Amino acid sequence: MLVTGAVVILSAYLLYRAVDRRGFPLALAVFGFGAFGVGVFPGNVAPWHGIFALLTFFSGGITVVLSSRLVSRPFSFLCGLFGGISLLALVSVFVFGLIVRSPHPLEFLGGGGIERWVVYPLILWLPSFGGYLMATPRNAADTSTS
Repeated sequence: MLVTGAVVILSAYLLYRAVDRRGFPLALAVFGFGAFGVGVFPGNVAPWHGIFALLTFFSGGITVVLSSRLVSRPFSFLCGLFGGISLLALVSVFVFGLIVRSPHPLEFLGGGGIERWVVYPLILWLPSFGGYLMATPRNAADTSTS
């Protein structure tokens, strides 16, 4: 998680310099900072691990949704889906725990199983987005022949 967080923060800095939108690189940096914090504070260090995990989950979902505005279709739909699933699972935990005060529909999976519904879309998005960036021609407008 330390390496992942550091690489994501570095990526956020590089994207900040490369894209016109400023919200996405900022959200990506917060996501990387949260992941780095999860690595610094393992699961047995309460409450810091939980705070950084929540920061990672929330900012990660927001980052993935924001990335859908930077990429072309059909990948933008996939980014929206990944971010939506992650945020929906995260918000549902709070809604069922604090507002509805009833068992979560995915309670049979346990706490770790519900957490995976939040984390796996983010983990799948990271290499997918990186691959998208590497596959995109740098000067797509300059590829036309005269």
